[in-house]
Amino acid sequence: MTTTKARDSEGASWSYAEIWNKFPVPARPCKKELALIEQKLRAFKGTPKVLILGTTNEYRSLCKRLGIAPVVADFIKSNYETLTEYSEETFVGEEFLETDWLKINENSKFDFILGHRIFNVIKKEDIGKMFGVMFRALKPEGIFFCRGNVYNASFRDKLEEFVGKWAFARREYPLFTYLEVALYMKCCDGENYIDYQACRELVKRWFNEGRISQSDFKEMSLLVSLSDDARFRTAEKEEVVNGCQNAGFEGAAWLTTGDEFSQQMPLIVLRKRINCCDSELPYEKI
Repeated sequence: MTTTKARDSEGASWSYAEIWNKFPVPARPCKKELALIEQKLRAFKGTPKVLILGTTNEYRSLCKRLGIAPVVADFIKSNYETLTEYSEETFVGEEFLETDWLKINENSKFDFILGHRIFNVIKKEDIGKMFGVMFRALKPEGIFFCRGNVYNASFRDKLEEFVGKWAFARREYPLFTYLEVALYMKCCDGENYIDYQACRELVKRWFNEGRISQSDFKEMSLLVSLSDDARFRTAEKEEVVNGCQNAGFEGAAWLTTGDEFSQQMPLIVLRKRINCCDSELPYEKI
């Protein structure tokens, strides 16, 4: 994962972390996802050891509220510093680890690992390795909460329908929330990496056709203004399932929040079970 630059029409540029506060749900954890994780953390007897993959302020805030001092692992310290500045909270007692997630070398250390879109920001060939690293880092019966975009052609093909449904409707979130997952599937190359130029062209077409408002056009144009070296990828379900199983996770709960936009962005709950032969569970609503 690299630090990439976004660029607007006037040539100004910024890093992905610097515009992170502009991204809405589901690029950031939603209330339903956080509620489920909180339930599990509260049920733990004692104070759990928690690893957060990436500087996800929502996870950090949850841990703070529960009196947990997590380890926060991010590729670049500047990401951690920038996102910390965005927060209105002060985080005390955290341990920051500047590292590539694939190089985390821990054995049976954490009770919980929290990762939002982890398998979407690593290379296709590294998905299996990532799950293996997390499996080793968990204590026996430890849980890995892993949420991310999973490819589905039927959902992708509903993108234009979603535009018509949500562009001028009353809604809880910005328009980008309702389009983003399908948009990323629609505008990708042969290996499912996002083609941001294709995203920008599609958003511009919607605006020119009067299908989205000027304010939504302006906001979405910024959020898809990253250059093509920003390697976000929608993973295939088979890749994720195989990665989990090959790592040693023998049971997986695939949960959705019930929101339309999250249908192909499940929260996968993986437990490091001992002597367990659970099969993969179907998608369920949180």
